Amino acid sequence: MAKANNTNRSTAYTFAAILLALVTAINMFLVFYLFNSIQSIGRNTSTTMNTINSINGELQSINQRVLTIIAGIGTQQSQAATADSIEVSFDSIEEKFNTFENYEGLSEATTKRCRHARVFVEAYRKRLTSLRDQLNSQEGLSSGGSLTDIYTQDIYPLKTTASEMLVATININGADSSRKQAKSAKIFIYTELIMALILILGELAIFIIASRTKKVRAELEEREKNLQEVGAKLKSTRQKASDLALTNLLTGMKNRYALENDISGRLESDRFNIAVFDMDNFRIINDTYGYEFGDEYLSAIAEKLKDEFGDVAEIYNITGNEFCFLFNKEYTESQSMAFVQKIHTIMSSPFTVLNLTVQLTVSGAAYHYLPGDCLNVNSLLVKLDTTMRNAKMNGGNMVNTVVNI
Repeated sequence: MAKANNTNRSTAYTFAAILLALVTAINMFLVFYLFNSIQSIGRNTSTTMNTINSINGELQSINQRVLTIIAGIGTQQSQAATADSIEVSFDSIEEKFNTFENYEGLSEATTKRCRHARVFVEAYRKRLTSLRDQLNSQEGLSSGGSLTDIYTQDIYPLKTTASEMLVATININGADSSRKQAKSAKIFIYTELIMALILILGELAIFIIASRTKKVRAELEEREKNLQEVGAKLKSTRQKASDLALTNLLTGMKNRYALENDISGRLESDRFNIAVFDMDNFRIINDTYGYEFGDEYLSAIAEKLKDEFGDVAEIYNITGNEFCFLFNKEYTESQSMAFVQKIHTIMSSPFTVLNLTVQLTVSGAAYHYLPGDCLNVNSLLVKLDTTMRNAKMNGGNMVNTVVNI
């Protein structure tokens, strides 16, 4: 009997030793594998981001050289040399785009945003080449305006959008890398937990008596219950954080991120009417009466806009004193334009805040959007803001309409 017990005990110890060695070996392999995986992800992310940053840096350098040509700095010979160097830089950018797109492991979203950036860079290059050819021809500039006007209204928006696309590519790629690293870390943790559980179960099968099983089960159930409660609290906290991220805290209106969420999926297939408004010389309010008064003034305007137009449009406070109106689908273009005029009138009216009555003029831009007009929400807002800035440059207190060319 004693011999049988010793044999069983020896078998149990042997089993425990083998199990422990197996779990240890698996853990060592997983640690090595996941460490290399995370290191590889980090290296790939660094390489791809460096490439995009290099492209963006060359784009900024090109823009600086374009400005020197527009400003007429240097001799005609030096300007020609500058123009030639711009072409060389564009060739370098083209090579870097090709290199970036050949990297392995890029997500579809990263590749797509990179291609968008490449389209704008190519458009920027073509516009500069066209302008150069026009300047080199005997006719020179046509009646389309001065070099400064052409740069401000035509060339600079292309460069700005291209840079924004490159930054978005970096952000998306960084987010993808973070997700991959988090996934690897999650796999490691889950595997470690599984290995630990196997080891615990093996040891329990050898050394712990049946009465302990019930107690352990009760403890595990209590732990699971606590984890579920913590999980529910975390879910609630994340939802609150998500709501705050999409809301302007001062006015309580949706912000620019909410606007992007609401219409980014409609750009390819929908038509809609949208408008933006911005107070002219709003800084005077803050400089004269203080920022607290300025905040109260914006809050008063926001409440008035919600009361008057909350049923006809989704209203967004996208930046400081800039408001955006996405009109409901049932309203036609002409009906929306009528609302635009009413909005302009109300925002330009006197408002009494903290016993002081103030009045500012307002400029705006309206856009009858057609499917496929813009690649993304950023380019849509660039069109609106550019049109609104033109209104401000012409004296303000007016609403211009975006015209697609």
